[in-house]
Amino acid sequence: MRTRHLSLILSGLLLAACGTSTPPPPPPPPPPPAAATGLDYVDPAGPGWRLVKDGTSTGTRLVLNLVGPAGLMTRGVGFNLQAPASVRFGVFPNRLPVNDMGVYQLLGSTNDPNEPVALIGGIKPGNLLTVGVFQKGREKPAQESGRALCQIALEFDAAAGLRAGDPIALAIPKAKFIREDIGSETDQPGTLAPKVRLADIAIALGTITAK
Repeated sequence: MRTRHLSLILSGLLLAACGTSTPPPPPPPPPPPAAATGLDYVDPAGPGWRLVKDGTSTGTRLVLNLVGPAGLMTRGVGFNLQAPASVRFGVFPNRLPVNDMGVYQLLGSTNDPNEPVALIGGIKPGNLLTVGVFQKGREKPAQESGRALCQIALEFDAAAGLRAGDPIALAIPKAKFIREDIGSETDQPGTLAPKVRLADIAIALGTITAK
């Protein structure tokens, strides 16, 4: 009887043990994002002033074209672009951080190849890029702006510690263009002055991320 009683106790313990489940261990945390190796850019939507990716871009150097609204006649444009320290502004063969695309006629009436052109570009403290391309001379016609007018470049900085998927914030605090009508030499000073003022514009930016 004692043996049978002991067997019943053991059977009960075994059944109790089988009915108690051990919770599974929690899943491991996802691995951290891999270190970034380049930059990616998605063009902004819309037909207005915008910076769009050029076909010469590479994985580590984004070349962005400034394109204006189709049908708008202008004589030049300039803007400031603020970028974080995690990216660098690149330069072009002209040793400037801006490249002219040949739309505006940068030389005067003499077309002297040694004449300085109104193409400017520089990087100010705080990683602020300032660029501009402007046409010389009232005798030159204004140009249709719905095409690539100038280029800038953003370069990946491997030392910045970016991770794949990190967003990169860009901003354009100021942008202006020269209107088609800038007056003529026969205009009175009071009439001419308002025409030569640069007009404010808004330039749309795309989305840039580390990849």
